[in-house]
Amino acid sequence: MSKYKKVYNDIKGQINKGVLTKNQELPSENELMQSYGFSKDTIRKALSLLEIDGYIQKQQGRNSIVLEQEPVKPQVLSEIKTLRELNYSSTHQVKTTLTSLYIVQGEENLMHIFNVNDQIDFYRIGRIREIDGENVEYELSYFDRRIVPFINRDIAEQSIYHYLENELGLKISHSQRKIVFRYANEEEKNALDLGEYEMIVSVTSTTYLADGRPFQYGSISYRPDKIIFAATAKRNVKHSSPE
Repeated sequence: MSKYKKVYNDIKGQINKGVLTKNQELPSENELMQSYGFSKDTIRKALSLLEIDGYIQKQQGRNSIVLEQEPVKPQVLSEIKTLRELNYSSTHQVKTTLTSLYIVQGEENLMHIFNVNDQIDFYRIGRIREIDGENVEYELSYFDRRIVPFINRDIAEQSIYHYLENELGLKISHSQRKIVFRYANEEEKNALDLGEYEMIVSVTSTTYLADGRPFQYGSISYRPDKIIFAATAKRNVKHSSPE
């Protein structure tokens, strides 16, 4: 790992854990140089990346300050994280409320995704996530009951993934995701505090175990002002030789 990335990760970790809080000034560049033992160029690269990612704000003639962190930003597209994990520093009031939990079978979409017949059934789970008093996230999930045979209110309102990994011993590997911007449907309008917004950001995903089996399909609908997605894009261009 490069030196500036080490500084970046250390300061970001302190911000996420609440060691460094909103509006707190960071040490000066010279102080950071002495603390980490790296050059000024390395420190400046790390601070620039922290500013780009929304963790700090540089100030002319003053030390950088820490910015407030929203629990739903940024969502890194290459990672699978629950809201609890994103908010592990407990800087926001987060509450999950179960709105529906029942069993379905014979749904064409699920039969196609999981490549099963109409005898296989699934849990259908609806959950609202309230952040600082506002309902800004609605999740609708289907779980294959051959893999996840039991879910109750306690599990759904705490952490389903914690239950799957720590109680059932499942190894969650990856998900395939699709992001769309669309008008909210009636279920989402009833669940979310949309205010003046008519549109939502919907992330649909199929999630797989380490052995390649799909076990979950569903979508998370976000109020558009409460979500930012982050990804790294690499330019890969083959240059032809000049004639």
